[in-house]
Amino acid sequence: MARSEQDRRVRRTRDQLETAMLELLREKDARSITVQELTRRADVNRGTFYTHYRDIYDLLDQMENSLFLRLDQLLSSYTDRQLQEGLTPLLTDVFRFVRDDPVLRLAFRDQATQDSFFHRLDQMIYRKCQEEWRGLFLPGDQELWAGCLDFMVAGAVGLARSWMDRGFREEPEQMARLANRLILNGLSLF
Repeated sequence: MARSEQDRRVRRTRDQLETAMLELLREKDARSITVQELTRRADVNRGTFYTHYRDIYDLLDQMENSLFLRLDQLLSSYTDRQLQEGLTPLLTDVFRFVRDDPVLRLAFRDQATQDSFFHRLDQMIYRKCQEEWRGLFLPGDQELWAGCLDFMVAGAVGLARSWMDRGFREEPEQMARLANRLILNGLSLF
């Protein structure tokens, strides 16, 4: 079998398992899902599952890691120059990602995983701001900078969480404009 065909089959199998996991997570929490019901739902045998994953939690970890990789790629797709022209395009893409990504939506719904997920999300955004966007908007004073960054990250993630809790009533563009105004008006004090 050619390498590209094998890679395609592996990706298809993983997609089937991830889709089945998402379906099951809509019905019950992760602790209640067995490998047997997952593989039955995915139409994959148990041996194939164990070829790719150690257990259900390994599958969930890999799905979460993939989500963070996609989000990191999204955040990295904007140049400093684009960000200096305004945050609304980036924030629109982020709010769209929050609304459309099924793994992220499930992370918001599962109380058991929310804390660790949001801690990791906060750290990722904080690191991105600290390492890549540091001089763009925040004051030069280190103490003020750290406080502003803490406030911005917590506020942006909190805004996304409450938007999700309200059922995405507003469009991503509206949420992005609101977040942009809140961030830039707050930073304008410096």
